[in-house]
Parts: sequence; structure tokens; C-alpha cells
Amino acid sequence: MNERAFKKLHTAVNIISFGMLTVYFLYMIAVYRDFPEQIGIHYGDDNEFDVYASKWLAFFPFMAGFGLVGIFTLAGVAAKKVKNIGKKLSEEDDRFIRMTFIAALDAMKLFWAVFYTIWAHCVIHQTRMFTFGLPIREFQALPLLIIVGAFLAADSKVRLKKSTKYIIIAEIIWVAVCIFVRIIRNNF
Repeated sequence: MNERAFKKLHTAVNIISFGMLTVYFLYMIAVYRDFPEQIGIHYGDDNEFDVYASKWLAFFPFMAGFGLVGIFTLAGVAAKKVKNIGKKLSEEDDRFIRMTFIAALDAMKLFWAVFYTIWAHCVIHQTRMFTFGLPIREFQALPLLIIVGAFLAADSKVRLKKSTKYIIIAEIIWVAVCIFVRIIRNNF
């Protein structure tokens, strides 16, 4: 992907992430006075409310969402400012690793913005948390796949010059087996 397209995608992720949370925050402010004094604010493993508290805590998803989106945004800014990732890396490898890291941060930012927007929606309407059929704790672990994918991409790019492709294939198979075992374990 060229630099220009990458920058456009990065900008779009920022707009979508902050925009989603902002729109729902404004909606929350508009309907806040209609909330009962005690509302469900936190979800258990069964994706049902397990904590009921004062209605002002309904703003928690926004605090967490804006916080995480902000942290990932700052990490992306820091990644752009780092002068040299590794002394032994070529300029092309350095650029690839930097773009991979920033893309992973953007994916994490988007994931958490969507997650906390869904959470806010469910708190506003006092409904069950929607996590595509997964328990909430499992759903929250999905961003780890983004980190693993980014690491494998960066590691593969650098090591393909020094070793055979079989090491990289073995790493990918190992990750797939770990995910498969996790899914099987949860279903039985």
C-alpha cells in the first residue's frame, strides 16, 4: 500500500472511531434525563447485566472508549516520531514495520470504538450485550489476534531474508492451532 492511501485509511479510521463515540455520547446526553435512577451498567460472562448502579455511571463506556482510542492515537503518533526502529533494518523494512504497527494500532482503535459504542447502545436501551454470540470476555480478547498478526507480518518481513519460509509457516500454523484449541475448549 502506498503512503498516500495509507494516510487516507488512517485518517478515515480516526474519523470513524472518534465519530462513532461522539455521536453516541451526544445521544446519551439527549436521553439521559429519561433514565431511571438505577440502571444496568456492566456485563457478566453471560452478556447480561451483572452490576446495577446510579445512572451517571452510564457514561463509563464513553470514558473507556475515548480513553482507549486516545491511547492508541498517541501510540500511533509516537510510532511516527521514532527515528529508527532497528539499526540493522533497511529503510524499506523500517517503513514496513512502522506501517504495520500503525495499522495494528488503527485496527485496535476501531475495534474498541465499536465495542464501547455497542456497550453504550446496550446501556442506553438496557439490553443484552451484543458480541456476535461470544461471551464478552472472549470477545474482548479478539484484539490479541491483531497484535499476533502484526507481529507475524513484521517478523516475516525481516526474517524471510535470513531464514526459510518454513519457520514463518510454522509460526502461522502454531497461532491457528492455539486459536482452534481455544474455540474447541470453549465449546465443550
